[in-house]
Amino acid sequence: MGTVATKNTHPGVAAASSTRTKQIAGLCAAFAILFALHFGPGIPGLNPEGQTVLGVFLWFIMCMVTGALPKAVVGLASPLLLVVFAHTKVPAAFKAFNTDIFFLAAGAFTIAAVMMGTPLGKRVTCTVASTMRSNRVTRVLLGLMLAEVATQPFLPVVNESALFLPMCKGIASFTEGKEHLPEVHRINTAVLYLIAGLVPLFIGPLMLTSAFPNLILTAYLKTTQHISITWAQWFWLNLPLWGLLPILYLYVIRYFKLKGLDIPGVEAGMASMKKELGTITWPEIWTLICLAIGMTFWITGWIKPGMTALLAASLLFVPWSGIKFDDINKYMLWDVLMLLGGAISLGTALYSAGTVTWLAHGVISPFKDTGLPILAVLFLLVFSFHIPRAGIVSAVAAGAAFVPLAVGLAKVLHVHVLPFSLIIINCMQYAFFLPISITAFLIAWSASGTSGWDAVKFGTPLTIIANVYVLLVQPQWLKLIGYPL
Repeated sequence: MGTVATKNTHPGVAAASSTRTKQIAGLCAAFAILFALHFGPGIPGLNPEGQTVLGVFLWFIMCMVTGALPKAVVGLASPLLLVVFAHTKVPAAFKAFNTDIFFLAAGAFTIAAVMMGTPLGKRVTCTVASTMRSNRVTRVLLGLMLAEVATQPFLPVVNESALFLPMCKGIASFTEGKEHLPEVHRINTAVLYLIAGLVPLFIGPLMLTSAFPNLILTAYLKTTQHISITWAQWFWLNLPLWGLLPILYLYVIRYFKLKGLDIPGVEAGMASMKKELGTITWPEIWTLICLAIGMTFWITGWIKPGMTALLAASLLFVPWSGIKFDDINKYMLWDVLMLLGGAISLGTALYSAGTVTWLAHGVISPFKDTGLPILAVLFLLVFSFHIPRAGIVSAVAAGAAFVPLAVGLAKVLHVHVLPFSLIIINCMQYAFFLPISITAFLIAWSASGTSGWDAVKFGTPLTIIANVYVLLVQPQWLKLIGYPL
């Protein structure tokens, strides 16, 4: 009598198969949308070129949402599709890859990679965080927040989360064996949510090079509106958003009921981490010198930000620096850089083809004749935009989607483009209604092991608080410094 063999599918194989199926379905859907808009009947009010560009734009968003293609491929293929289907000239389609903002991102990513590839990032973190000298949870969190503030000017949000995630897990190791206690679970979740997820996101809008939507907005304003924003000007425009950091800190402390709780061993653990790093090395010292040179040029604006970033990045690899490019290359976000170039190219194409104006008229039509003040319109638009924003986990894709629309809405409403678009894009970066809405929060939530509903309960009030703060405070600040709505 024979035996019947049962076929066991390894969970990893099943997961890979499911992912591949999702990618294939996403790619098919992306091209179906593109072909439908390119070959289908005309949409009233939209010219054929604009309709095709809209198709390429939706192809980009669909590929990003579903992960259908690698980021670099999506970034390079988007301008190519503009050439093939919208008959855009090659220099115009790929112009974004020759802009100051693109070079700024390239330099910033290189500096960030050096911070990650040498002990410097960890050294700054441990040095600043250990100044609290306490096992009290509130002080440990404050020290880690200060450490993130110290490193964030040189690290994009993704790198910042990657740098601090191991430290968060290290802190959780001090409570090993006590995870079943409610207060320990609250502490570990709070550390991950706040330090690995939220602080990088809340600092992101403050520094031009810290968040991808910042770079996309400045590039779009420069290309389409001839408005140039330097690194120092961006910091000045967004100065009141620093006020959200203490609000975030107090919200987390209160939500997780952390007041009075301790994590035994953290103070000694921080000191041990710092000791393991040893004395500062020459490559780290040289990196600090290069960063100082870059910051000087960024703040003074003596040369363009992109050239400053490339100068600082190039100086890092001179023969006497002791820094080898091969050791740093694995930390470079080459795929995101290509994706950023594609997103900027798409934004310019949407504007040039008239698609942005068509979209803006469609969005604003329900509010146009209501006579509502501009602040009320902003409130309605921002919280309406958070509905589609919830499904776009990529910050680059979110920037590509909302930057052209925000600028177009400003022109249709006859308000000043810079303050209006800046406020909307800043609000879109505080998106925590769902844990999947933004990469850093997704990473922190995944590492915490909490349920999706737990993340929603935590993130929804925080999203509302942050957005209301931006909508009420930033317009007044911009008006004060000469940029009224």
